[in-house]
Amino acid sequence: MEEEWTANANEALTISLVKPSTPAISKVSSFHPNFTYPIFGEDERIFGYKGLKVNLQFDARNLRPHLSVSSAKKFPPVGEVEALNIREVLKEFLPGVAFQTRAEYEKAINDVQDTWTPPGTLVNTTEKNGETYEIWRGTLADPAVRQLIRRIQVTVLFFIEGGSYIALDANGKDDPDYSLARWIVFFVYKKQDIPSAAEKYEYTFQGFSTVYDFWMYQHPFPASNARENNTPIQSKRDDSWELPQGDLDLANLPRRARISQFIILPPYQGKGVGALLYDTIFELCIADPSTKEITVEDPNEDFDLLRDICDLKYLRKNVPEFAVLKVNGNVAIPEKGGLLHNNTQISSDDSAGSSTDGIVDISKLEELRLKSKIAPRQFWRLVEMHLMSTLPASVRPQADAESMKPPAPKADQRVYSLWRLLLKQRLYRRNVLILAELETTERIIKLNETVNNVEWEYAKILERLQPKITVANGKRKVNGDADEDMPSSKKARVNDI
Repeated sequence: MEEEWTANANEALTISLVKPSTPAISKVSSFHPNFTYPIFGEDERIFGYKGLKVNLQFDARNLRPHLSVSSAKKFPPVGEVEALNIREVLKEFLPGVAFQTRAEYEKAINDVQDTWTPPGTLVNTTEKNGETYEIWRGTLADPAVRQLIRRIQVTVLFFIEGGSYIALDANGKDDPDYSLARWIVFFVYKKQDIPSAAEKYEYTFQGFSTVYDFWMYQHPFPASNARENNTPIQSKRDDSWELPQGDLDLANLPRRARISQFIILPPYQGKGVGALLYDTIFELCIADPSTKEITVEDPNEDFDLLRDICDLKYLRKNVPEFAVLKVNGNVAIPEKGGLLHNNTQISSDDSAGSSTDGIVDISKLEELRLKSKIAPRQFWRLVEMHLMSTLPASVRPQADAESMKPPAPKADQRVYSLWRLLLKQRLYRRNVLILAELETTERIIKLNETVNNVEWEYAKILERLQPKITVANGKRKVNGDADEDMPSSKKARVNDI
């Protein structure tokens, strides 16, 4: 009987964007959540209804929410067993305005001025796929920005596994103003002209991202350096600290930007909107001299892919030294085994030369990393990916594990071995505590398995970056500067994220 009265919460809950229309409001798009366990429990089940429909609507402009619950039949209470009070449960996760009557909700939507624009500051306008997109930025210290986040933050629970609300204290109240000001929010909207209304536009919400600014410790400058009023804090030769003269501008302190939440609503995914939002955040951080590093909080696989593709495109386009990176194929590999040093030089003993003698120039790469403000682990993944793309076609790993290649020349095999050693070194250091618990033979096997998996992952990502293939006169033609050594079947069209 319990199954008969139990509904799948993910299927029962429908999320919609709506807009004003005549005679009633109309739907712009509808979709279901990926997760509901933070609200309805690990089983994601709702007891007590047949034909259950939970509709959560948002104004496509200002995200004003409205909740409605209906069912064909409700379970009659038997002792202490009764149907779940869905509205009561959702009061913990939605603002009070979501529980207004339908009439009040429709009136509120129709009362929004047709001159409405998103809160904050417009930071990017882009034409994409024949559509106009705008990205607006503000902080949670702005009440209008905070209102939008409070209305739409439930989607964090629906689409980010392990996601949680931001800028709230232990009692569910807003953080202090100084903390709210460190939360930067980016909203992305599609903008359309309103027919027969000059200089007026219709906005449709697409997604948002939140970024938190952390203070970032940096080694102080030498005490002998000249100092102006707003220069960083410096240490004296006796290791005591000296504060700058005059007022200290907190906005100029070095900081690390951490992307905390990143959501593009399901109907608008696969159109390049996510890449547009990420690139905007990244480029604004690059342009801000106080931001020293860009990090991401617990990214999932989908976001990792978006980040890898966007970062690699940025480095190849904007950092010439990165674009020309290649494995130093002149590094010799000792026949009886050698030692790979931190500077990526290989020797038969503990001696090591300069970093320029290594597989790559570590010092130069660190300069590029600091310039691009990418976190260390992410940057080195990008280096490995790019270097893999420069390997000779005879040894370059492919996403198709079944692809067969003729034996490669020894010179190509050596370059591939050097690249693989570079990858293996990073993976070993990252997992050294786990690997140390294994026997030597098992350790080698596990490390090689991990390297093979990462090779395949990189190949899939690089496959996404190949230029689009078009067909002309019945023949395949590659647009751009695709690697001609790559089999045509691997030159996949780039799919926007």
